[in-house]
Amino acid sequence: MAGVKIKYTKTERARQKKILKVSERMLPLFEAMEKSLMASVNTISERIDQIKEQIEKNRKAAEAWLAVMSDSWVEIDDFISVKEINTKPIDVAGVRVQQFESVDFKVMPVSEDTPLWVDDAIHLMQDQLQLLAEINCLEDQIHLLEEELLDVRARVKLFENRRIPNAKMAIRKIGQKLQDDERLTIATAKVVKTSNQKEVCI
Repeated sequence: MAGVKIKYTKTERARQKKILKVSERMLPLFEAMEKSLMASVNTISERIDQIKEQIEKNRKAAEAWLAVMSDSWVEIDDFISVKEINTKPIDVAGVRVQQFESVDFKVMPVSEDTPLWVDDAIHLMQDQLQLLAEINCLEDQIHLLEEELLDVRARVKLFENRRIPNAKMAIRKIGQKLQDDERLTIATAKVVKTSNQKEVCI
């Protein structure tokens, strides 16, 4: 409450009680959001690891003819390219993100004099490019979720460290001041009454 001037009135006490009630109701909601976002980020990270494992598995499975590709005059990039990456908007832990759907490829026809392994290479490239596109999409999701997570954590800290303690302190201080004022009023009234009684006796 440093630097904040408290109004020692019943109205202000009522206002602080309302702030406290709302803050104590909102805090668990933001804490639940924080847990949900963290769980979503962890789930997506696990999926990325799974995809990376699949990419490596595909690469190892193709090692036998990858050496042939490197020594060949054929450039596999000439046969296949990405036209479009298809996604759809979904909500993850309350955050709107894009979910990977598919990749549209532009595949050039293979001529009769093209080496036989090119067909297999095209299929492998399609698989690998789709997996890489999904990873990029998932990494974008994590970026958006982590941004939201930072904001939610800031709100949790605001309620835990400022709003709730400040409201409790204000309510306590105002209550003490109002009690002191009431005691002073009663004491003053007694003094006045005693003084009046003495004057009557005289």
